[in-house]
Amino acid sequence: MTNWSTVFSISLIQNMFMATIIACVLCGVIGTYVVINRSVSATGGIAHTTFGGVGFAYYMESVFFVSWFTPMMGALLFGIIAALIIALSNVSNTIRQDSMIGALWAVGMALGVIFLCFTNRSVVTPHSYESILFGNVMFVSSNTLITMGILAIIIVAIVIYLYRDLQILTFDSIHARLSGIDVTLLNIVLYVMIAVACVMVSNVVGIVMIIALMTIPAAMANLYTHNLKEMMIFGTILSIVLSILGLLMAIALDCPPGATVVLVIGVAFTIVMLGRKFHRTHVTSRNEEISE
Repeated sequence: MTNWSTVFSISLIQNMFMATIIACVLCGVIGTYVVINRSVSATGGIAHTTFGGVGFAYYMESVFFVSWFTPMMGALLFGIIAALIIALSNVSNTIRQDSMIGALWAVGMALGVIFLCFTNRSVVTPHSYESILFGNVMFVSSNTLITMGILAIIIVAIVIYLYRDLQILTFDSIHARLSGIDVTLLNIVLYVMIAVACVMVSNVVGIVMIIALMTIPAAMANLYTHNLKEMMIFGTILSIVLSILGLLMAIALDCPPGATVVLVIGVAFTIVMLGRKFHRTHVTSRNEEISE
């Protein structure tokens, strides 16, 4: 039987829960824009491109002894570059956005593998492919936690400051242009915030499963409200509750935390969807009986 008082006295466990909560706040806020703008594929492209940045950081540390260039900084660099490319390609219309996303997705992953292959492992010991791709929130250090907290505060502050403009852009880009909003710049800001959020979330569930945490809670919230602010609040609450439940199950069952969190969120989404479908069917049948 799990001794919960002992478990929660461990600093790594405390960091795990704090990192998850920070990531969930970002998922509730930024994930709302991802769902409404239907930018799930773009988010996936950015997320997988960060793998190249992680490999690049390990390579730089081992070959050029750049100790300050951490894997998180590498992921941020590659993620922001991918975000800029996607945002600008969306505006220029010179190439299909899905083609650009596919190219970034593949090249980012390939670069990550190449950089890790040439990393001098006698100098630096990279995390395993499994922990990078599928996450191991147990690796989150206090310094990483502080960085996550600072970046989360900055992103939330930007969203609050630009809330009106982002709301107009999200629901009607033409009206945004007519209102004098710099649509190109605002799109860049939004995609950069998505990139930063992806890097933060990757600390919890890994690169492969970022999309689940970024989109499912917001999508669940969208089933019950179309108000942007309500979606953010409801999505954040759902994300935190389900993620904490997943972490508790992972500890009790000795399972990988990231995968367990995603599985719990996925099961909850399935239950909500089935419940909503059953409710609609029941209401429709009842209305037909009344009309007869």
